[in-house]
Amino acid sequence: MSLFNKTYEIKILNGKVLFKSNKVKSLKECVELAVKEKVDISGANFEGADLSGVNFNKANLSGVNFNGANLKGANLEKTNLEGVFCYRTNFKGANLKEANLERANINEANFEEANLENACLVQSFPIDVNFDNAKLASADFTGAMFSSDEIKEECIRRSKKGLDAEMIKNAQNLIRAASMQNGK
Repeated sequence: MSLFNKTYEIKILNGKVLFKSNKVKSLKECVELAVKEKVDISGANFEGADLSGVNFNKANLSGVNFNGANLKGANLEKTNLEGVFCYRTNFKGANLKEANLERANINEANFEEANLENACLVQSFPIDVNFDNAKLASADFTGAMFSSDEIKEECIRRSKKGLDAEMIKNAQNLIRAASMQNGK
């Protein structure tokens, strides 16, 4: 007899079950188990789900519906989010470093304090998005459809500024290493 009375399922929009477990206590745990077991959950429907703090690291989430979902503090580093639907999704404080958000619909999403360093947002749709205090160093916004030129210029400026700061830091470290070696 299972200690858990409920079975949690990950489904796509048409109802097809991609993964299910009765060995977990919540949808969050079900998702983390599926990711840990390397189950392909691309196309899953997580509309309105609370997935705050979930570790999706390196998962294939292409085509997933995250509309209205809470991904606050989630780890999405190196995750494939190509073509995802994230209308009004909360990514506050989430780690999206090196994530692929190509062609992602991120209208009205909240990326406040999120890490989007080296993220690919090529041909994405960042319309009315909150990037306040987000880390955008080296993020690629090529062909992104912004709601205004002002927001587009700010995102690109912050992306390049981060790259310049990183290049300067790396150059300083190389100079320090060289001078320490010469000082021997």
